[in-house]
Amino acid sequence: MASRGRKTLRTSWWAQQWLKNLESFGLAGRSSRVRSYVRNGNIQDIIISSGSITANVKGNRKDPYKVDIALKTLSPDEWEKVLDALAGKAIYSAKMLAGEMPDNIEEVFSALDVSLFPASANDLSARCTCEDWPEPCRHMAVVCYALALEFARNPFVLFKLRGMDKEQIIEAIRKRRTKDTGTLAVGDAKKVAEAEELSQSMEQDYNSQPVSQSGVNYWTGRMKNCDIKIVIEPPLVEQSILKRLGEPLFFAGRMDMMRQLERDYKKILFKAITVSHKE
Repeated sequence: MASRGRKTLRTSWWAQQWLKNLESFGLAGRSSRVRSYVRNGNIQDIIISSGSITANVKGNRKDPYKVDIALKTLSPDEWEKVLDALAGKAIYSAKMLAGEMPDNIEEVFSALDVSLFPASANDLSARCTCEDWPEPCRHMAVVCYALALEFARNPFVLFKLRGMDKEQIIEAIRKRRTKDTGTLAVGDAKKVAEAEELSQSMEQDYNSQPVSQSGVNYWTGRMKNCDIKIVIEPPLVEQSILKRLGEPLFFAGRMDMMRQLERDYKKILFKAITVSHKE
């Protein structure tokens, strides 16, 4: 288990950046002693909330030492800018709405002159009940190292420390996407009208032919070609087909099939957008 944790830490950009920043302030460390504290379960009752971390660390004495770390949260204006930027980029919003964290998301923060990670020692403060000198003590370093492991497993924890948890962020992005697509711009409204007109035209062409003739035309390549523009982007209304069809009757009462299908659709959407952007 410990080996797997260290491997995750080494391969996690989030964890490495967290430790790098804190080490520059002299608050974190990766010594064998710090790692052994974490590996041996010396951290107890760690609580992570908006702007703060508290934990009890077992040391040499009978009673554990209490460590309190306060991290500066982003201001409401900063969060508004970040959320607007995330919702405005399909490649980010698709992955965030699927409950995943884009690896290069810090680029969004940097472009807005907002720091996701602590940028200086003024962004955080730490206290410990031990009497070690000088500070920061090893108990603080142990808690910071444990947080790095947690970031490797769940990067959204860093967002929580900065003032918004995963659910709040996803909901905020979803509302922005819904608002943006709920009131269509002139260009978008025109696209929708053209799509509906094309759909009706295709349906009329199809229904005007006998079923047998339609099959012959299909297999012989004599079907009428339609000028269809394929654009891979988030839909104007999320999961519109699912909402129209509703939950399958054979799943009613047995499981929340709609939520599972919504998650699957979001993953497929993100994959399609990612592939199309690479091309």
